[in-house]
Amino acid sequence: MKTRFVAFSVFVLLLFTSVNTSFAQDVTLGPRLSGNFNIYNQTGLVGSYNGIGIGIGGTVDISFSKHIGIMTNLTFFDMRSFSSSNTAQNQTTESSLSLSYLTLDPMFKLEFSGFYIVAGPSLGVKLGSSGTTTVTAAGATPNVTTLNLDTQSVIFDIVAGTGYSFTLTPNSMFMGVDFTVYIPISNTYNFPGTPNSVLTLKLGCSLKFQL
Repeated sequence: MKTRFVAFSVFVLLLFTSVNTSFAQDVTLGPRLSGNFNIYNQTGLVGSYNGIGIGIGGTVDISFSKHIGIMTNLTFFDMRSFSSSNTAQNQTTESSLSLSYLTLDPMFKLEFSGFYIVAGPSLGVKLGSSGTTTVTAAGATPNVTTLNLDTQSVIFDIVAGTGYSFTLTPNSMFMGVDFTVYIPISNTYNFPGTPNSVLTLKLGCSLKFQL
């Protein structure tokens, strides 16, 4: 299943890359900022792990007709952070984990009067990861331990969402706002025999200029 999805993702990425924009009615591109809410899931996990992050990148929006097109988001720095806190017997233990990726999201787009729906695969290449555990007891100095967890170098998600494109300057400049959900396909950490993943919800805003 995973091998098939990887092959499909590579095929779709190559297909989108090879698209000749001369067949497009409209092409817009520009910078994009996003904020995300991350929920970490793991088999047998005690407590809840969630947190927020940011994304910095760009978007390319290609329309082939009035209703059909493709949209590709490239996020140069996609931070997905989460943490958990537990207090027992006057002692608080907080685990904080942070991941950053270079992500590419080639998505098919259906548009109706400015509103659009997108869906497609997402490929993430790890840029870095870090983690700490902080144990704080009453009247004592916090004890901080660094976590060195083995993470996947490449992750795959299914991304789907909706958005709206505002016209700022006719036939020139537009602003897009969107909400997307990243459903994980691959594990996040290399924990043999223990499935784990991060579900990510994103709010994005882009400023697009027509070519």
